[in-house]
Amino acid sequence: MRYALIGLLTVGLQSFISAQTIPPGCAPGCVLITIKRLPKGTIPPPQPQGLPTPSFSPQNGVVPYGNKVNVTAASLPTGAIVEYSTNNGQSWITGNQTTSILNSTDILARTRLNQQVSPTIRGNFKPSFQRMMVIGNSIMAHGPAPEVGWNLFNGMAASAPEKDFVHLLEAHLKTLNPEAKTELQTGGDFERSFGTDGYTINQFNKPVQEFQPDLIIVRIGENIDDGQVNGSRDLEANFSQLLDRLASLNPSQPVKIICTTTVWDRPNTDAIIRKVTNAKGYPLVDLRSMVGQSQYFASEYKDPNVAAHPNDAGMKRIADLIIEKLQ
Repeated sequence: MRYALIGLLTVGLQSFISAQTIPPGCAPGCVLITIKRLPKGTIPPPQPQGLPTPSFSPQNGVVPYGNKVNVTAASLPTGAIVEYSTNNGQSWITGNQTTSILNSTDILARTRLNQQVSPTIRGNFKPSFQRMMVIGNSIMAHGPAPEVGWNLFNGMAASAPEKDFVHLLEAHLKTLNPEAKTELQTGGDFERSFGTDGYTINQFNKPVQEFQPDLIIVRIGENIDDGQVNGSRDLEANFSQLLDRLASLNPSQPVKIICTTTVWDRPNTDAIIRKVTNAKGYPLVDLRSMVGQSQYFASEYKDPNVAAHPNDAGMKRIADLIIEKLQ
């Protein structure tokens, strides 16, 4: 039995291996391997590169409420795609633009070609708001009433404008968007007159359509007669209609609606606010932990109506709980 000895000489990046025609006299089945030398300094052809890693635009993590994030990658090979995930990679969606940013969320992105994938990038995005409308009562704002010892024009019983819950919310919004604007809209008429002849929620149409808020805080309830929420006045139907109207007035502008319960003892009113808000899937700020807690109310005022309003600590408590729902 004869053997053909095949020799392989390593010449680093200066050489390639190639098959050569078998010369006469070589045993059947033998393959002669030869070394082809390249001129000194020759660089071999580059090896195929991996897929490009995508990038987010914008990249700073703060996105106007309802906007989308672009996901792009340069020089994608033919057939490659960009995809992203909003559930930590459990599922992937093909596209160069994410779904609307409505809450703080982590987004993963990568490029893929068949079974080959690029390195994954991760971004955290949170919504910022441009225009906040607060629908409220005297806890939101009240003009001077010297006869009861109240001399400011802000949320009643707060020691200064910047201490009431509206200004605290506005200050928070401006940390993400310095141009954020706030508009106040009374909800007192609704509180006192819902379900009665002559009252209509059309009062909200013009303010909402003109201001076009992307955030609406519905902070009412204290002035509702807790014994008049059922029967012919039907707070449940009217509050539901109010929320539907607020959501529909600017169909081209996504809007986040946040509702709160009351800070006074209004069990029937609060139960209906909870029921309607939860049924519609809106964030609910439940303020029951404040009810009857003296540390949250302005006992320093002699007039009982003023004293029933939240003090600085109470205003901060309201603002903090609302801010939690903005995340």
